[in-house]
Amino acid sequence: MKKSIVFKWFMLTALLFSAMFLVIGITQNYFFERYYLNKKADALKMDMNEYLSLAAKKGAEAASVQLYKNNHVWMTKLDDCGRILDVENYYIEVTLENEAQGNWRIPMYSFAGEFSSAVLSSLKVGDEVIIDTVNSADERIPYHIQTHSTGVINLNLANKLHGPQADPAYSQLATGLYRGRITKTIFPERGEDIVFPYQETYFLEQVKEFQARLLVDKKPLQSTEELRATENFAQYQIIIKPVRENGSRGYIFAMTSLQPVDEAIAVMRQFYPYFFGLALLCVIGLAFIVSKRLSKPLISINRITGKIANLDFTEKLPMGSEDEIGQLSANINDLSSQIEGYIGRLKQDLDQEKQLEETRKEFIAGVSHELKTPLAVMKSCLSILKDGIAAEKREHYFQAMEEEIQRMDLLVVNMLDLAKFESGTYKPEMAPFEIDKVIREAGRSLAGEIEGKNLSFSLRLVSLMVVGHKGLISRVITNFLSNAIRHTENGDAIVIAVSGKGQTAEISVVNQGKPIAEEDRKKIWDQFYRVEARTSKAGTGLGLAISREILELHHAVYGVENTRDGVRFFFSLPVHHHD
Repeated sequence: MKKSIVFKWFMLTALLFSAMFLVIGITQNYFFERYYLNKKADALKMDMNEYLSLAAKKGAEAASVQLYKNNHVWMTKLDDCGRILDVENYYIEVTLENEAQGNWRIPMYSFAGEFSSAVLSSLKVGDEVIIDTVNSADERIPYHIQTHSTGVINLNLANKLHGPQADPAYSQLATGLYRGRITKTIFPERGEDIVFPYQETYFLEQVKEFQARLLVDKKPLQSTEELRATENFAQYQIIIKPVRENGSRGYIFAMTSLQPVDEAIAVMRQFYPYFFGLALLCVIGLAFIVSKRLSKPLISINRITGKIANLDFTEKLPMGSEDEIGQLSANINDLSSQIEGYIGRLKQDLDQEKQLEETRKEFIAGVSHELKTPLAVMKSCLSILKDGIAAEKREHYFQAMEEEIQRMDLLVVNMLDLAKFESGTYKPEMAPFEIDKVIREAGRSLAGEIEGKNLSFSLRLVSLMVVGHKGLISRVITNFLSNAIRHTENGDAIVIAVSGKGQTAEISVVNQGKPIAEEDRKKIWDQFYRVEARTSKAGTGLGLAISREILELHHAVYGVENTRDGVRFFFSLPVHHHD
């Protein structure tokens, strides 16, 4: 079954747009989240480098605060045991019994997940404390501080060491118990005054989790580690990077929230059904518009080429673009014009051939008719002479046959000349000559015929130099004058006039006599055509046809018209101006 190009383009563009939207949807649904996480991790790594630079200038706590304000990431610096370094705003100092190592500074972020006024009020300078620790090599890590009235505890580490959910891996760790007295406490006066990052509960929990893991692994982290964590349906990206400064090992612990992208992806997934429904409608509309636009020139090309195949060249293709389709349209238009031209010339050639065939038939018929009469006369004369009838009129019959032979000779000469002029190969040589002298010579050559009919012959000439073939123009004038003599009654007048009209000279031959009928005036220039009422035996019927061919070789304006009391033949030639 034949399918239209509009349908094919529609299906193609619909599939194309659908595939595009599908790829966009899949990319956003499955790959955008991964791309976002990778970009987030890369940004966090860059923030770590910035943190190291700031920490060297301003200190670790100040660097953490500034980076959180500027880039919204949680970041701090840990020692080789996973403890936050340079804690200057949230700690106590304890003097141990039976030890001469000075005061022991204990950061308090490990014990309180959030700032608690009860904790602060329970730990006072001078209180005796019992401290439980986990010992790793030469390091003591407190996880429980007990006074006579209260205590604080690192639940993360304590739960792994003791209790129903204790982790067996931590049971092998060495522990210690120390006694001492609090000699100094540094706490913010109010909870809202506690500095970053000690108020970030979840961040501190992740730091303590990493610290506990280091205690079990008993070997430092060798390469950067990336983790994902979830809290209250919110996701976080964590990166831990080992660093070494001044010969000591440590870590940069960084965390950032992924909650915005999770929310966006969740909303996008809820939006997708509406989005794809609207997209489908848009795809159908766009596919239809695009397919119609793309196929329109092809449909026009198909329609126009169908007309060309049926030889209808009346319509051309519009060339609205300069692309390949526009070039194809231009080529088809050129081809159409060329074919139309070839067919037009072929029709002209056929018409000319048909006209030539008609002319040939008319010519043969005319020649046959013209030769029939002299041949009949000659045959009759020969029969009479052969039979010896009217012997005393022998000279008369010989004279009649001689006249017919001369008439036949003139007819053949005129026929040959007419064929030469009509061939299209004859090119007469043009030159300037005096038209008045040519007219006078033609009048003298026909003076006997003019006197024989007692005609009034007058010349109204001006001396002009015209351009043409002198001999052929003389023949035209002689033909016009001879035709006028034949069709002018005895005693009537003939006038030949020359008048200058700007760049041309008009020559006219006017004779008194009967006017020419309209239907005869259209055919008078045809060969062998005679007006019966004006026929004379002296004519061959080729004079005006020869004159017509000569004047057309000169590209002259010529014609015949009836006057008030006769007929006027005329033609014009260009005037030659002397330099």
